[in-house]
Amino acid sequence: MPGSFIHDKSANCQGDLPLAFLLPFEANLGHILPVKACTYCGSDNNEDARHCLECGTEFSDSQEEMPATTFPIESGIDLSQLDMGFEISERFSRPNWKAISAFVKTNISKEDYPTVWRIIPEKWLEQMAKDLGGASRVYRSDNFLCLSDVTPEITRTLLAYAESVLGTIRGSLKEAAWTGFYGKHVLLLFSDLDDYFAYISFYYPEGSHALSSGVFLRQGYAHIALPYENTLSAEHVLVHELVHNLLSRLPIPLWLNEGLAVVIEGRVSRFPFRVDADMVDRHGRHWSEENIQAFWAGKSFNVPGEESELSYSLAPILVTLLSEKGGDFITFIRNADWRDAGQEAALTILDRDLGDVAGEFLGPGNWRPQRKAIVEQCKPKQP
Repeated sequence: MPGSFIHDKSANCQGDLPLAFLLPFEANLGHILPVKACTYCGSDNNEDARHCLECGTEFSDSQEEMPATTFPIESGIDLSQLDMGFEISERFSRPNWKAISAFVKTNISKEDYPTVWRIIPEKWLEQMAKDLGGASRVYRSDNFLCLSDVTPEITRTLLAYAESVLGTIRGSLKEAAWTGFYGKHVLLLFSDLDDYFAYISFYYPEGSHALSSGVFLRQGYAHIALPYENTLSAEHVLVHELVHNLLSRLPIPLWLNEGLAVVIEGRVSRFPFRVDADMVDRHGRHWSEENIQAFWAGKSFNVPGEESELSYSLAPILVTLLSEKGGDFITFIRNADWRDAGQEAALTILDRDLGDVAGEFLGPGNWRPQRKAIVEQCKPKQP
């Protein structure tokens, strides 16, 4: 079932292309002694404990013990030489994912990948739990690993929700959703905003960036990070970022990626994306034939303030307009390329010009994506 994978930094101007697929891993955990794990919250307790120290659940004599996080000795796989390459940056341990991937490719047979990559992110998250401190711990479900310092009850509720919506999101994306990889989705849930921003700052260049209520991070072992404010908000963020996770193997333009995330988030939550008259007016005043190219290039989404807000609003509008006109929209998603904002795929698969689609909402104008302008937008800035 789905999980996460390794990405290089910015293989294109939006950082969408994968470096290598990864699976979960078990490294240097043999020192952890067997413990009694609570079947309610998953907390580890001493073998002779009668109640869970975390949530107070009473242990029965028949309660099944969860296995300790150790190398699967029965598999015969030797990971003793695997070095995670942890380096501390912004208070958190950052693994050397390229070196880890190279080790696995060199030393592990492919038939053992599912076992090996079932453990690697657990090692990472166990170290992260030590970095975060407090009540932080690692939680597990069928398709997810979660590092959280939020209460066990809230964490388990969110994990159950994530499991419940995963199939719905896949059903919406159909063949465009990523399949055929190993491992689990990884969630980082922070109770403190300062911890959250300290963690994600590692993945952003210096400068001003749009505020974030959650993010899907492609670099390294791809994962989702979010600060916990309330359960409803966290559920919306989870859906949105899981869409990004399932689309991340595709080199699609950012407007399509974000538009799909907003539209699917609305479908799952049953609060569809809507645009009021004031927002229509703001779009009309803001967009021009010149600055629309920053939208097509995916650059306007990262500009704090109105430009970012209106980019995130225009994207689902265009996705809705395109998807409602008929044609094989899923095939379009699978073939849309960020380098021309998906224009060629729209023309050949949907028989639609993206400039004309934008014009249905923005009014008359030359709104068509221009490949040359997109390339210019994506060039690195000169120091």
